[in-house]
Amino acid sequence: MSRVGLALLALAITACTTPLQRGQRLYRDGDRLGALEVWRAAPEDSSEYPAIVARVAVVEEEFDQLVLRYKKRARYFETNGRLAESILNYRLALKLQPNDIETLDHVQGLARDLAQRKARLKGTYRAAMLERDLPGARRDLGRLRGLDPFDPELETDQRQLNAALRAEISRLLAAGRLGFSMGNYAAAERAFHEVLELAPANESALGHLSYIAVTRRESAAVGEAPFDAGTLATVSEIRAEGFYQNGLAAERGGELYAAIRYYLLALDANPEHSQSRQHLTRVREHLSSEVDALIEAGRNQFRNEDLQQALDLWRRALLIDPENARTQAYVSRAERQLQNLEQLRSEPDVAVKEE
Repeated sequence: MSRVGLALLALAITACTTPLQRGQRLYRDGDRLGALEVWRAAPEDSSEYPAIVARVAVVEEEFDQLVLRYKKRARYFETNGRLAESILNYRLALKLQPNDIETLDHVQGLARDLAQRKARLKGTYRAAMLERDLPGARRDLGRLRGLDPFDPELETDQRQLNAALRAEISRLLAAGRLGFSMGNYAAAERAFHEVLELAPANESALGHLSYIAVTRRESAAVGEAPFDAGTLATVSEIRAEGFYQNGLAAERGGELYAAIRYYLLALDANPEHSQSRQHLTRVREHLSSEVDALIEAGRNQFRNEDLQQALDLWRRALLIDPENARTQAYVSRAERQLQNLEQLRSEPDVAVKEE
């Protein structure tokens, strides 16, 4: 059929449907505003008018509830300093109530505040990069991401910082490994400790330092000079030992979920690392009673439409019980909904009024 024919057919179908039916079709397609416009334009002498009035009341109530939910989320994000996410939710409320001047003014104030904070932090980030203060630059970029995780410019900054960190860490690791392989453990330790200043959880530095410590203890016990530990450990074994040391530190600090993650990484690097397996089993058994509470807490966050918080809670439950089918289903559903938000996040921000 030609395009003209399709257009005529569409017109014919539209002509044959009533305002109630047209509005219902728009409503089913997710266009609530369009549905209301069609229903409100219906003549009062129409036989469908009472049914239309009833549908308008229902949809207007839905709008009010949606607005309340969006504003509640916006206030939550604003309180926690997540300004870009707060603005996004206020914008969603404004789409439903475009004449809400008070909310519009508040959003515009938030937008100005966000712009000013970002400008200050970007200035300190640039200065830190110029001075090669990589820890400081990383701190500033983390704060920027907290303010506005949707800013595409931050991806460029993150790549720049990551490249600088990788280069410096690689240089220090190479120096440390050279000292380690030559038995110059003092030089190796200095280099590996510098690595940990830039990357406190670097498993290679931690693993090497652990092997050096063990070598010195064993050599001291038999009254001999330190032997060449570099000939006794593979790269995978050293990495596994580093992850294990991270896990122990997390466990000592009460960060049991982080400990589980590190023990899993250790076993992925070296499945024969028995100490990691023992600690993993012990921590999971200790946390097993928390699975149901984590699932329910995630459900509450999901009902409050904080999808990221819900995911974090459910992923914790999976760390304890990775085969839990119920939690797996919740995670899959929340991840799909987060993906659907990408289109909204790409829309332009609310314009800021001129002072």
